[in-house]
Amino acid sequence: MSHDPAPAAQPPRTYPERVGITFVTGLIGLLPLALTLAVLVWVVRLIHDLFGPLSPFGKALMSIGMPLVACETTAYLIGILGVVLAIYGMGALVENGMGGGWQRMIDHGLRRIPALGTIYDASKHVTSLFDRKKDSLQSMTPVMCFFGDGSDIGTPALMPTSELVHFGGEAYHIVILPTAPVPFGGALLCVKQAWVKPANCSLEDLVGIYVSMGVTAPKSLSKPATPIGPEPAAPLEKS
Repeated sequence: MSHDPAPAAQPPRTYPERVGITFVTGLIGLLPLALTLAVLVWVVRLIHDLFGPLSPFGKALMSIGMPLVACETTAYLIGILGVVLAIYGMGALVENGMGGGWQRMIDHGLRRIPALGTIYDASKHVTSLFDRKKDSLQSMTPVMCFFGDGSDIGTPALMPTSELVHFGGEAYHIVILPTAPVPFGGALLCVKQAWVKPANCSLEDLVGIYVSMGVTAPKSLSKPATPIGPEPAAPLEKS
């Protein structure tokens, strides 16, 4: 009866090897925090460039507060406070049903202007993508896109609308493939209707998958799936 030879003992690591392993372990441990801080810094710099005191928007905010104070920083803060209060007031009016008339009047007036109406209409569609109302058909929906009739290769994506595009005798869904690890860009594709399936995750979960470069996918994609588009109405009961 033969016995397998015992595995050879590993030689002890040298001091430089132990130092290198410890350094790599610490680097791997700090990498998620470093990536998070890098994304946060990028977002803060983007917001500063768009809305900071030296941006055109920031100068407009200063003009709101300058009649009240002489300090530019204080005037900028007063302008921000005024804009926040105006937005909150508009939200309160819309929630109470008193802002619908004003909104319809603005929509009707701006859409009659040829160039400005096109931009305004596109902006309305973009903002409606992130509407969290359950009865909204324009909400951004997480989906899985498969390449081919089988399910061999697929990728999580975002579907901005459940409406179909028809050409060449086929029906297609419009989907957006975000980029990783910063999902603020990507590709816009027309994918066959049969190749698009509902994803087992929420919008926040899908964004987290791309930010984590797929690390959170096993956890996020293990939730019950929801059907694409509105649910069919239940039949009326006969009285």
